[in-house]
Amino acid sequence: MTWFDQLAARSLPWVPRSLVSRLSSRYIAGLSREDAIAAGGALERSGYLATYDLLGEAVSTEEEVRDAAQVYLRLLEDLATRSLGRNVSVKPTQMGLDLSEDLCFEIVSHIAERAERLGAFVRFEMEESRTVDASLRVFARLRRAHPNSVGCVLQAMLRRTEEDACNLVATGGMLNVRLVKGVYVEPEDVAYRNADEIRGAFQRILRVLLEGGAFVGAATHDEQLADMVFATRAERPDWSARLELQVLLGVREDMRASWRDRGMPVRVYVPYGPQWYPYVLRRLRQNPKLARYALLGLFSKRERVS
Repeated sequence: MTWFDQLAARSLPWVPRSLVSRLSSRYIAGLSREDAIAAGGALERSGYLATYDLLGEAVSTEEEVRDAAQVYLRLLEDLATRSLGRNVSVKPTQMGLDLSEDLCFEIVSHIAERAERLGAFVRFEMEESRTVDASLRVFARLRRAHPNSVGCVLQAMLRRTEEDACNLVATGGMLNVRLVKGVYVEPEDVAYRNADEIRGAFQRILRVLLEGGAFVGAATHDEQLADMVFATRAERPDWSARLELQVLLGVREDMRASWRDRGMPVRVYVPYGPQWYPYVLRRLRQNPKLARYALLGLFSKRERVS
């Protein structure tokens, strides 16, 4: 982490909201469901896949949880009506994990039931390390109840994750995992800090999952890891149908286009909603490198979908 990264992250709370909006505009689809659907439709027309995420997490009341669930249900219906890909991502603490695991399961299960009816898919996200055990417990219940329509996320930077992957595979049955490096700043005894260690863990976990029969969305903007994914596919062509790359909206669009053009399915994460401001501030504080990327983004035009 450079001094500029730290300065960028620490200065954001004092930056005018309008400027933060400009910083985030390339990474957020917009405020409304219509904005998100428009962005996702444009991506599909350009040969990408999309997953939609309503911004907001760590909600404090059951009413907020149920309101967020209703937004997702309407989103799934709208996507189906427009014959667009129906793939959404939900965050555990937005779905009530901090209030009750039973509530979280109830809410996500209700969304998954609608997803099954519409031929859709629900990604149950992963947040900071304190939530991992509870998130995996809820996911185990969701996986049993909705094996074809629910998947999870694993963070390669966490020292525990390789064992978690082995346990998920050993359970048997359908398994769909988004594998990420991880964005949260965690203690050294909980997470790897060295980039090479994280890459190594990512590669090991990817193989554990693929060898165990899982579908894996390898989510990365790291060209070394992307090259490894391509090499893995070349080594084991039978894994091709269970492998895709995933990226964030607005990040390295030239790179994602090259991956698409090489025949790799590429899914773009499309975040939206009125909670964009706390989302951006939290993410930039949690990973100061992103603050640097955002500030540098002020000096580059947003790339068009290609």
